[in-house]
Amino acid sequence: MKGFRLRRGRAVAVCAVLAVALGGCSPLWQRPSPNSAPPAAPTRSASGKIFDKWCSDCHSTAEGPGSLALQRKYRGNLPAILEQRSDLRPDYVKLVVRHGISFMPSFRKTEISDADLALLAAYLAPSQ
Repeated sequence: MKGFRLRRGRAVAVCAVLAVALGGCSPLWQRPSPNSAPPAAPTRSASGKIFDKWCSDCHSTAEGPGSLALQRKYRGNLPAILEQRSDLRPDYVKLVVRHGISFMPSFRKTEISDADLALLAAYLAPSQ
């Protein structure tokens, strides 16, 4: 019977060590209290949300059609992903969005309002 207790005690100790090592347990002082609010998720600015809605499908990844077109056009001299650019000016962004360029369509005021376009243009313009 003594051998069984010893093996059982070792098994419990091994399980406890594994649980802590794998992150399954945390000390009581590190656990969030049940009444505490979950950590706040980062919020996206209004202009970032406009970019997400209208531009991100084509311009936020290297595989997007807008980014691919810009890669071909600039041959690596400028970033193809719009949010990585530092040379875009608000007036140019507004012109391209309203009138389109190459295979990018134009966007009417009923789609992107002038106020939203101003926010978008400021979002893509370099900070000064």
